[in-house]
Amino acid sequence: MAVGEATTVVARPAAEILDFIMDVEAYRAVDPRLKTIKWVKREPGITTFRFRPKLMGLPGPMTTQRVALTPGERVNITPVPSAMDRVAGFAGLLECTADGSGTRVRRRLEFTFAKPFSWLMDPLLNRWLAKDVPAELARLKAHLES
Repeated sequence: MAVGEATTVVARPAAEILDFIMDVEAYRAVDPRLKTIKWVKREPGITTFRFRPKLMGLPGPMTTQRVALTPGERVNITPVPSAMDRVAGFAGLLECTADGSGTRVRRRLEFTFAKPFSWLMDPLLNRWLAKDVPAELARLKAHLES
């Protein structure tokens, strides 16, 4: 399993931060992994979108993800089931908690790969995510506080 996690404090209310991540087209401003978005479908509390991610600087396979909102608390990001599930899995979250100086934001991305892919991908992605996830949160903070 490859995991990237980071935390920062953003001087904005949780609802504003969560609304921003629910708008995946706007969120591209802080998350370059959202390279090419093909379509977006919005329902109350759920955004589903199809896109081609960019991981470690390389284009990934076209995938469909679902972003589900727990108002005032978090969003969970999961792939819509597909044939790729046999090879790779993904889960992400952005969690907000009140903090005296704003909102504490925790971002976590988790990738799982079937063997033998995991032997190669886990170490590569762990190193990349250790830098990429904190950089994403720094961009999020700068964007929302500007």
